[in-house]
Amino acid sequence: MKKQKIILDVDPGVDDSIAMIYGFLCDELDIKLVSVIGGNVDLNQCTLNALYITQNFAKYDVPVVKGSSKPLKKRMVHDLNVHGKKGLGNLIEVTETQKKTINKRGYGACEAIRDTILANKNQITFVCLGPSTNLARTFEKYPDVIKFIKKVVLMGGSVDGTGSITKYAGFNVYSDPDACDMVVKSGVPITFSPKELGLNTFVTQPILEKWSSFNNVGDTVKKLYTGYHDLLLPTDKFATHDLCALMSLVRPQYYTSEQVDVSVNTDTGRKRGQTLFTKNDKSNISLLRSVDRKKVIKEFENKLKKS
Repeated sequence: MKKQKIILDVDPGVDDSIAMIYGFLCDELDIKLVSVIGGNVDLNQCTLNALYITQNFAKYDVPVVKGSSKPLKKRMVHDLNVHGKKGLGNLIEVTETQKKTINKRGYGACEAIRDTILANKNQITFVCLGPSTNLARTFEKYPDVIKFIKKVVLMGGSVDGTGSITKYAGFNVYSDPDACDMVVKSGVPITFSPKELGLNTFVTQPILEKWSSFNNVGDTVKKLYTGYHDLLLPTDKFATHDLCALMSLVRPQYYTSEQVDVSVNTDTGRKRGQTLFTKNDKSNISLLRSVDRKKVIKEFENKLKKS
């Protein structure tokens, strides 16, 4: 079985952490790099959280690099109320880790992303589970890498044009709409995994209780979800936004999609970060329209059982 080579770009965040755990449990994926962006919490805490998840769940040595602390043009937004005290729910707080980042003077996320792509030309899928600032900055600084990316998966946007952080936008695109717009206009093949998928593929407390009975990994998943509350769901349902985005690579048969054009609102007004999709069969951009909830939950459950 040929593994898919990916870069995971994250801002952990509960749902990022769940997706990371799934990715590390997947024999189908070869995670070459974890790059971190500030988002769900501030950059330093996101980096600690990413190091913690990688240290505890990766089966091999995966490098982690600390990325951008601010968006391309407009200020970053942090939403501590959604993901618990320090981003990993209310029961896990990371203050230090044994694992360290690979950052050094003159070498940060842009350089690590560039080197990983160039060492694996036309093989890397860049999975962007937070604001797309790290990828956009890499495109700005090293534009030659654009032609060597196999694909980009973006968790963000919405089918109906409504949002969560505002009436019109979800958190990831709202946090850095200019970065998302730059990636969209780069010409690389892109798959958008919109908010509707994660909302519809919710898990419940009984499911979490069942998972926690499997092993320590399942128990950690339950702990992560304690204190996580998507603003568009009742408190007894938990979204799986980033899990859905990543799983689309491993189990594409669970999803339906169509080719689209997308416009990203980069204004500073009330519709900042809104994404509008228009069907275009010749577009390089794919929009995931639906997902089989039961199959996604079963797939994740099976990975937990085998961990």
